Amino acid sequence: MSVFALALSVAVSPAGATTSVAYEKLKVAGVWVNVVTADLNDQSVRITPAVSRWGIGGSETFRSMIRRTRPAAAIDGTFFCTRTLRPTGDIVIDGQLIYRGYLGTAVAFNEDNYVKFVSCQNYKWTDYNSVLVAGPSLLLGGMMAVMPWNQGFRSGVHYTPRTRTALGLTSHNKFLMVTTQRAIYLSQLARVMKALGCVDAAGLDGGSSTALYYKGKLIKNPGRSMTNCLLIYDNPDSYEQHRSCFYPTARYSKLPNAGS
Repeated sequence: MSVFALALSVAVSPAGATTSVAYEKLKVAGVWVNVVTADLNDQSVRITPAVSRWGIGGSETFRSMIRRTRPAAAIDGTFFCTRTLRPTGDIVIDGQLIYRGYLGTAVAFNEDNYVKFVSCQNYKWTDYNSVLVAGPSLLLGGMMAVMPWNQGFRSGVHYTPRTRTALGLTSHNKFLMVTTQRAIYLSQLARVMKALGCVDAAGLDGGSSTALYYKGKLIKNPGRSMTNCLLIYDNPDSYEQHRSCFYPTARYSKLPNAGS
């Protein structure tokens, strides 16, 4: 079986039934990666960001975030200032803009699991239920789009090898969450995402923030506490049950801003 076919394969239960969220460890474009694949054609799938139990400006261990929210899968989220613990990109949860950042590439979801990857600043998210602005971009419309400087990313972490994480979307509406096993350049990560069949892809916070969870298994535990992450549910009831945990402080009473 080809690497591409493996990347898009779906886990099969002993009874022969398939699941809409699956995990694979693969070697792609010369790089070992962990890949969680969610089938967005299944309307039972829900995807949302979540923030620390202390809200914006607070942090929480990845294990604790998983215990609170109980998703099928999760990955680390957007970059954040290690001093203020405020994210660098916009976060929309449950249709509400809870944080306005200042740069990045958005991964935006509406209620029908339509996903849009877009480089943006001061974008209005009224048509989307969940948004995580991270970046920089890796692929846009099937083309390599690694241009961190043009998108406002100045930190050296974007220009040196490090452990990477990424999100991607295939032409078959499969949503991928990917972490690498070793330190690589962004250009290598873009080639990995393209080899996995993605037409759009963007990076997330990596390095010591690299985190991945799948159905009871902590595949990659980050080296520090997290301010935000991205969750996937394969059961709408579980999503509804934990909805209040995604942003558990006094919700939306005041919109924080990266410049405040």
